[in-house]
Amino acid sequence: MITSSHLTALRSTLPLVEARAAAIADDFYARLFADRPDLLRDQFNRGDQAQGRQQRELALTIVTIARDVVGTQVGSGSAGSATGPAVPVAPWASPAPSPWAVRVAARETLSRLAQRHAAIGVTRDEHDVFERHLRDAFAAALGDEWTGVVVDAWVALWRQTRDELVAAVERTYRAADLEPGEDWREALVTERRVEAEDVVALTLVSADSEALPTYRAGQFASIQVTLPDGARQIRQYSLRGGSDEQWRVSARVLGGVPELGLPPGEVSNHLLRHVDVGDVVSVSPPIGSLTIDELDDSPLVFVSAGIGCTPVLGMLDHLVRTDPRRQVTVLHFERTPERHAHRAELEALVAAMPAGRLRVSYTQGSLSAVTALAEASLDGPGVYLDPIDLDTVDLTPQHRVFLCGPVPFMAIARNALIAHGVPASRVHHFVFGPDDGSVTGVDTGQRGAQGR
Repeated sequence: MITSSHLTALRSTLPLVEARAAAIADDFYARLFADRPDLLRDQFNRGDQAQGRQQRELALTIVTIARDVVGTQVGSGSAGSATGPAVPVAPWASPAPSPWAVRVAARETLSRLAQRHAAIGVTRDEHDVFERHLRDAFAAALGDEWTGVVVDAWVALWRQTRDELVAAVERTYRAADLEPGEDWREALVTERRVEAEDVVALTLVSADSEALPTYRAGQFASIQVTLPDGARQIRQYSLRGGSDEQWRVSARVLGGVPELGLPPGEVSNHLLRHVDVGDVVSVSPPIGSLTIDELDDSPLVFVSAGIGCTPVLGMLDHLVRTDPRRQVTVLHFERTPERHAHRAELEALVAAMPAGRLRVSYTQGSLSAVTALAEASLDGPGVYLDPIDLDTVDLTPQHRVFLCGPVPFMAIARNALIAHGVPASRVHHFVFGPDDGSVTGVDTGQRGAQGR
C-alpha cells in the first residue's frame, strides 16, 4: 500500500526523477540485459532497443504513473524539491497536465503495458528481476536523495503497478481461454502469398488438435521465430479477418539499424525469406484494444498507411458480416500502386458495404501536400507533411476514427482530424512496440520538421 509518507516522498522527488528519467531507463535496460542476456535475445525487441524506443517509453511510463499517484501538477517551469536542488525539466514535464488528463494517460499506459507484456510473454517471476535492476538504476540516478522513505515510496509504487499489470495480463489470457503460462501455441502455415515486393501474407491454423483462440476484429497476435543467430525474436501482426479456424497475417519488411548490425525487419524478413507452407511458428493469444464497440453505431472512418491496412481489413471483414449497412469511410495511403498490399481485398470489402466509401492516395512523386508521406518506415528518417486534405471528407463530432500506420503518419493524421472537429477521445490508435508518446505528443515532426 502507498501511504501518506510515500506520497510525500514521491511528490518531493518526482521533479528530480522527471529530469533524470531517460538516464534511469537507459541504465535499467543496460543492467537488465547484462544480467539476463536471454531476455534481449528471446523476448525483447532488439531493434526497438537499438533505436532507444523502449528506453523512451519506460522513461515516459515512470513519470506518467508517478504523476497519477501523487495527483499533482509537477514539472511546469523550473522544478525543485524539499530534498534537492532545482533541476532542468524533462521534455515530457512541461507543461504539466491536469489531474484528469494524468489519470487518463496513466490508465492508457497501464493498458498498453499489459498488452505488450502479454504479447511477449512476460511472467510474474520476471517482475522481481525488473524490480532489482530498476532500484539500482534509481539509486544511481538519485544519489544522495535515494534514502529511507524515498526508497520505500518508489518501491511501493513499482509493486502496485506490477500487481495491476500482472492482473491485467492474466485477464488477457483468460479472455483467450488460456491460463497464465499457456501463452504460446504452435501454428502451421497453410498458405503463403507475396502481396508486394516486401510484404508476405500467411494463413495459419493450429498445429495440434486444439483450435487457435478466437479474436476480435482489430486485434493482433505475436509470432516468434528462430533466427540464424539462434535468437527467438517476437513481433506483433494484426489479424486480417476471415474464417474462425484460421489466422491471416501480413508482414512488411521495415528498415533495420545497419550501424548496429541489425538487418531490416528481423522477424518480418525471416517470414518473407524463409517461412513457407508446412512450416510451424509459435504464436501468442490475440491481444489489442483497437476494436469496434458492438454497442456503438457511430459512423466510422478508417485512416491507414502502408501495412497499417491489415487491422482495417480485419474490422471491415467483421462489419461486412455483421453490420454491412454501417456508414464507413476508408482513407488509405501508400507510396506507389506496386507497394499497395491487399488492394483487391480492401476494394472488395468496401464495395460490399452500400454506405462504404474508399479513397486511396499514392504519395510517391505526387505534387500534392502528401509528397513526403511515408518516406520512411516506423520512426525512420524523413520529412513529413500533412498527408490528408480533410476538407474533402465528411467529418462530424459524431464520427469515430481508427488510425493505423507508422507513428509519424498517425501523429499527423490525429492532429488533422482533431483540427477538423473530431474529439480526441473519438480518435483511436495503437502503437506496435514501445509507445513514447509521439502520436499524442506536442512534437509530431510534421510540417517540414525532420522526422525521427
